[in-house]
Amino acid sequence: MKRYLRLFALYVVIAVAVVLLYAPWGLALRPTDYSLLRAGFSIICGIALAGTFGAGTYLALKDPEEHLLTPAEVINEDEVIPVLRSYVETPYVGGIAADVIEQVQSSDRKRRRLQKYIASQFSEGSITWDRFAGLVDQAHHTIIRNAALVANNVQTFDREGYAKDLADLHRKGNKNNEVQRQQVAVYEQSLAHMREIIAANERMLLELGRLELELSKLDTGSTLESNEGTIDELARLIEETKYYG
Repeated sequence: MKRYLRLFALYVVIAVAVVLLYAPWGLALRPTDYSLLRAGFSIICGIALAGTFGAGTYLALKDPEEHLLTPAEVINEDEVIPVLRSYVETPYVGGIAADVIEQVQSSDRKRRRLQKYIASQFSEGSITWDRFAGLVDQAHHTIIRNAALVANNVQTFDREGYAKDLADLHRKGNKNNEVQRQQVAVYEQSLAHMREIIAANERMLLELGRLELELSKLDTGSTLESNEGTIDELARLIEETKYYG
């Protein structure tokens, strides 16, 4: 939707420019003007506006260029968020891309807050500090890695093929086309796999939130042992996501 709003805004700007340049109460340019300079300027402006119209339409509607990532090497959210953001407005996978962007940003916010809690409660370099801080960083990097996996799947998902097979499957007289049915099933398995990764990230974000809550209560009488279940569950979830690669 945003790409069409930008396209509409571009057309409005071009329309206003045309009126200002060629209206009688504006600059009143016209290619047949008696003045060679004004006629030439009028033609140049017309060509520039036409070029802007064509180039702007093409850039607004063209698909983003693929930029496949190596998930094992992606360690920073700045490497994956721009890739996902360029697909937020594309059909079928736009919502998935938007969800993953929010997960990465949420993970970063939780990690920063947890780092402050951990630094305030435990001595840096201690076994407890290493365990908590290390696991939080590992969870965050796992979510980023998962985001890179989804980013690659989003980019390589054949949206045109999926749309065509869906249309063929539902076209009258084509209800029993088993080939189309199987092709659609393959596309939907790919979408389901991406959603499965998103669900795994959500579970890790939930455990990070629980850990944040427990650490924030240490001053009011909670004990370190009360976090063992959360820590163990977080470690299990991190290990579990290794199979998504």
